[in-house]
Amino acid sequence: MEDNGSADEKIIAIPFTDPNYNTYKNLSDLPKHVFDEMQHFFTVYKQLEGKNTAVHTVQGRDKALEIIKDSLVRYRENLFEIINKD
Repeated sequence: MEDNGSADEKIIAIPFTDPNYNTYKNLSDLPKHVFDEMQHFFTVYKQLEGKNTAVHTVQGRDKALEIIKDSLVRYRENLFEIINKD
């Protein structure tokens, strides 16, 4: 998605112990109305702050895992730089 002009990925996760959702493995498994509510939320959730958001594409579980892995690598790299800054 886009948040105030910048890319801003969102990861939708479910709690494994929640019997209402723990059978879903991908966004396409969700009931349409639940998916539509989430998409609408991410479209409007910053309007009161005067910021614009837009949902451009919705991708599945595999892309989410890739984003998480890439984020962990960047976190580790930045943490290493911060620790070794002195």
